[in-house]
Amino acid sequence: MTRSWWMTAQLILFAAAVLAVPAVCRAVDLGISSDTIVRVYERDDRNGRGRSLLPVYEFMRIDYGSVTTPGLSLHAYGWGRLDLRDSHEDGDAEGDLLYAYLEYIDPDRDHQVRIGRQYLFEGVMRESFDGLYARTELVPTVALSAFAGMPVGAGSAAGRSGDLIYGARIVQGQRGRYDAGISYKYVANDGSRSEELLGADLSLILPAGISLFGHSTLNLLTGGWGEHSYEARIPFASMEFRPFYQRYRYSDYLNDRSGSSRPFRFQTALGDRVEIAGAEGFWYPAESVEFGGRYKYLTYDRRFGNAHMATALATVRRGIFSEAGLEFGRVQGDLAENRYYLGRGYLYGDFTPWFATGDVTYVRYDRAIYGENSALFVSAGLGRKMPDPALSLKLSVDYSNDPYFHKDYRGTLAVTYAFRR
Repeated sequence: MTRSWWMTAQLILFAAAVLAVPAVCRAVDLGISSDTIVRVYERDDRNGRGRSLLPVYEFMRIDYGSVTTPGLSLHAYGWGRLDLRDSHEDGDAEGDLLYAYLEYIDPDRDHQVRIGRQYLFEGVMRESFDGLYARTELVPTVALSAFAGMPVGAGSAAGRSGDLIYGARIVQGQRGRYDAGISYKYVANDGSRSEELLGADLSLILPAGISLFGHSTLNLLTGGWGEHSYEARIPFASMEFRPFYQRYRYSDYLNDRSGSSRPFRFQTALGDRVEIAGAEGFWYPAESVEFGGRYKYLTYDRRFGNAHMATALATVRRGIFSEAGLEFGRVQGDLAENRYYLGRGYLYGDFTPWFATGDVTYVRYDRAIYGENSALFVSAGLGRKMPDPALSLKLSVDYSNDPYFHKDYRGTLAVTYAFRR
C-alpha cells in the first residue's frame, strides 16, 4: 500500500488535532463508519481465459467534532485492498486516503475554512486537492470562495515538484430565488500550465414552482467551450416536466495532458463532440406510486453517429425503505451496438431486521455483437441488521453474460459498522 509523504504528514497532523478538538469544541461527537467488502470473481472472458480473484476491500470514515453547532471538526475517509487469491496488475495491496481535512465554521455560518486533502465540487472545480479552502459572505447576498494547493491527480504522474492548483468563485443571489456564480480554476503540473477554466452557473426559482439550472465552461487553454448543460423543472398538479440540453466538446472539456485527474482522457483523441437533448416527465398519482418517461436524442460529430433513447418506468414504495420498480426502453442508433431493447426490474425490501435486494437487467440487440444477441445481469442480496444497531451484514451474488464477458460470476460479503458517541 503506497502513501506519499504528504499523506503521512497529514495523518500525523490530524492525529494531533484530534487530541486538541475537545478543548475548543462543545457537544463533541465521534463518528466512525467501516465497510468491509469481500468479493469473489469467477470470470471467463471472450477469449476463453478463466480468472479467479478474491479481493478484500476496507473503506473507513471518521468524523470528529461538533455536530449540533458550528466549530472545529475533523473528517477523514480512505480505502484499502488486499488480494487473497490472484493479483491485480498493480500488486497484491493498494489503498488511498481520499480525503482528510480540518474544517472550521464560525458561529454565524458566514465563514468556512478547510485545510487538508479534500474534494471540492463548486463551479468549475470538481476534483481532489491537498491544500486550503475558504468561503466568506462579503455581504448578505454575495459570497466569495477560494482554494489553493496541489492537485492529487497530477502528483501520481511526475511527482509533486512544480504542481499547483488554485481558483475562486463569486456568487450573488437571494435565498429561495436565484444564485448566479462565476468561477475560475488554474492547474500546473511539473511547472507547466495543465488546465485553465472559466465557468458560469445559474439557478433560478420562478413563480409557480418553476426552476432553471445551468452552467457553462470555457477552456482558456484551447479557447473553446467545453460544456453547456441546462435543465428546467416545471411542476403541474401531480406531474413534473424536465426538459434539458447538454453539449460537450471532448477536446475542450477533457484534459488530456499528463497528470490530469479527469477520467476518460482518451476521448480527446477521438475529437468527438456530443449533444444531448431531451426531456423527462413524472406523474405522482399517489404518495407511494410514481410513473415516468425519458427521451434523449444524442448526436456525435464523428464516431458514434446519432441515437434516440426512450424509456418508461414505474416505481412503487412501501413505507420508508421498501421500493420496487420496472423500466423498459428502446435505443435506436446508427451503429449496431446502439440498437437494442432494454428491460429492468429491481426491488429493495425492508423486513426488519432483514432486508433483501434484487436487480435484473436484460438487453436484446437487433444484431449480434461478437456472436451474442443479448446481455443479462442478475443480482440478488440478503442482509440483516444485527442486535447492535451499528452493525449490518449483506451477502449478494451477481451474474452477467454479455458480448464482452462470458459467464461472469461475483459474490460479495459486506460488513457495515457505524459508531457514534
